[in-house]
Amino acid sequence: MQILLFYIPTASKTEAISLGEKAIENRIAACSNIFPIQSIFPWEGTIQNENEFVLVLKTIPSLKNQLTSFITSLHSYEVPCILSWIVEVNESYGMWIKENVLKENSH
Repeated sequence: MQILLFYIPTASKTEAISLGEKAIENRIAACSNIFPIQSIFPWEGTIQNENEFVLVLKTIPSLKNQLTSFITSLHSYEVPCILSWIVEVNESYGMWIKENVLKENSH
């Protein structure tokens, strides 16, 4: 069974928690995980080395556009990184994800 996994760096643990909770409350994601990372990237002419928190969200493929728009509208970054990809999961977990998000025809 396939689900959609999102990987979203955020500025703080508080922001990651807030985005995850809101996505789950709105039933466009079924589960979130949050972990600290160190990111190095160019921004406005200088190399940045920042502590961030990654938000991982799990949903169904048909909610990709809705979840992307939702995160984009709430994210604190001017240019948020929102990565997503299809992953294979065990049948029981995939069914649990489907049961905990919006029905495909209700969005």
